This record gives sequence, C-alpha cells and structure tokens, in this order.
Amino acid sequence: MPPTSSILPALLTLAALIHPLALVFGRLDWRIDLLTHFSEPALAVTLVALGMVAWRRWRWLAMGLVGLAALQGAAILRNEWGHPVEPDPRSPAWLRILMANVLKDNDRYDDLARLIRRERPDVVGLVEYAPGWPEGLADIRREYPYRVEAPTGSKGLALWFRARPLAIDLPESPMPGAWPFLHASFEFEGRTRHLWLIHPSLPFVRWNTPELAALAERIRRTGGSRIVVGDMNCTEGSPHFADFLRTAGLRDSRLGFGRQPSWPTDWPYRIALDHAFVSDDLAVLDRRLGPMIGSDHFPLVLDLAPASGTSAAASSER
Repeated sequence: MPPTSSILPALLTLAALIHPLALVFGRLDWRIDLLTHFSEPALAVTLVALGMVAWRRWRWLAMGLVGLAALQGAAILRNEWGHPVEPDPRSPAWLRILMANVLKDNDRYDDLARLIRRERPDVVGLVEYAPGWPEGLADIRREYPYRVEAPTGSKGLALWFRARPLAIDLPESPMPGAWPFLHASFEFEGRTRHLWLIHPSLPFVRWNTPELAALAERIRRTGGSRIVVGDMNCTEGSPHFADFLRTAGLRDSRLGFGRQPSWPTDWPYRIALDHAFVSDDLAVLDRRLGPMIGSDHFPLVLDLAPASGTSAAASSER
C-alpha cells in the first residue's frame, strides 16, 4: 500500500482531469456536458492538486498541472480584455436592448417596470413570460406598442419595440418538440437588423443540444445583420456554446466586459446563462447585468452601435 501522503495528490490529480475530459467528451451526453459549466471550481481543484504534487516533488506531473491551470485560467479570463469591433465614429446612433428571464412564478412586476423606466431600452425581450406578466406590466407595456407575446410560463416569450419594426414573427420552434423562439426585423442606421429572442429547453428536461444546433442553422441561413439574446441554458464552458457561435457566425457580446455570471442570483457562485450575440457589423458599446427583479436570473442590458465603416456602407446602399 502506498502511503497516504501519496494517495491524496494522486486523487486530486485525477479530480483535476475531470473538467478537461468533460470538455472533450461533453458532446456525447448532457450529464458530461453539465460538468463543463463550472470552470472556476475546476481551476481551484487543479491549483490544489498542483500544490500537493509540488509538495511531493513530482516535477513532471506538476509541470502538466501548471499547463492545465494556465489553460483553465485563460478560458475564464477570455472576456476580460479588448473590444474586437469598434463603433463607427461617424454615427452617433446607438440601440439599447433589455433582456430578462423574469421567472414564471415571480410576481415582482414593479421591480422590472422600474428597471425598464430607468434604462429606457428600445427593445425589450422577456423569457419565462407567464400569464400574470401582461397585466402586471400594463403601464410600462403601453410604451411599447409594437410587440408579440406568448405568456405560457416556462416557454413563454415577449418581444417589445418602442418604434415600429419591419416585421415581428409569431413564435416558432427550430425543430419538432423544441421550445419556441421569437424573430423580428427592424431598421437601425439604414440597415435591416434581425433579432432573435431564444430560450432553449433545459438539458435535463430534454437534451437541448439539437435545439441549439437547429437555432444556429436557422440564424446562419437568415444572414445579414443579426442579434441574438436570451437565456441559453448553456455557458461558454460547453463545447456546444462554441458550436453555436461558429455555426451562427456570431460573437459573444461579453468580449471586453468580463464573465458576467447571471444565474442563480441567490448563490455566491454563479454561471453565465443569459447571453447576447451579435454579427460583426455591430459594435458593443456596453454590456451589463441589471439588479435583482425577483427572478433567479439577473437581467441583461446591451448597448449596440454600427461597427466602424458600416455607416458609410449603409449610406451607399440607400
């Protein structure tokens, strides 16, 4: 029998390998994929294992754990720096979108109404929109006369516009049995923009990765200027997250604004489930989480502008 002092570093090293193995095999099963969402705890396990291995002077294993910790740390910090797309200095226009998972059993309507009045978004997208919300938000709702709503609880959606959009479609499912999404098109700075409000089903209710793939393909086929907001029930740790962005041809709006974990609001450790993605003709001026509104998700506020060089292109197309 090896001494206890050797068993503990070995067990910790095996534990540190769980997360990277989940990244490799996460596409095979939703239970494996769930492990990919906890990048910070995985890094903590790796660092503890590294300390124990270094104490035992297992040099080669320690070097491997240093490399693993560096990769995990870089993945956690990838949204902290830089704005990959700058706004066009010739265009003063900007667009504000507020998205919130309001939680179907929540009745703190006034909290959300106050947030909307303070932020004055041009577009509001709500998920888990239950039957009580249209009446509960009646006053602020009148400021957004152009809307489509499906107040059905967990699958419920609402999309409001302050100004008249070009079109708002009825709820649609990306595939049979999938949870619905909303799509609208509107004009912003001389160009048609396509907006999706999404809320794929929970992975342990129905393995939602086919939904994500079908949504991404639907968004890709539409082309043009695109914005996607919603509770994705998926984090950047999952390989399905990268698959979605690659297929849809979009980028994460958090680049330069940090991780912004949004769920659950009452836990000290949170993960990022609420997302916004944009095409490269749009620059992200600001992205931030709002206050608690009685939901288990924080709201998301997104400010967009035409990307550098696109205003002139849009003018020549008119």
